[in-house]
Amino acid sequence: MGGTAAAMVIIGGIIGIFLGWTFRTARGAHADLKVYKARIPNFRRIRNRNGLRSLVAVVIALLVLSALIRG
Repeated sequence: MGGTAAAMVIIGGIIGIFLGWTFRTARGAHADLKVYKARIPNFRRIRNRNGLRSLVAVVIALLVLSALIRG
């Protein structure tokens, strides 16, 4: 049981770091839009890509954690 708990903590920490980084990047894409009007399409792509990465990371984390709990 101790090994499974440690694996869950490590996986949770990795996913937390990744999600924090993607949210910070997406938040930066929202900042100072008046200054960066020419870059708005690029910011939109960054927001969409980071949102998709976050969703995929959450789904993978849930699948791995459910597998660890069952196994």
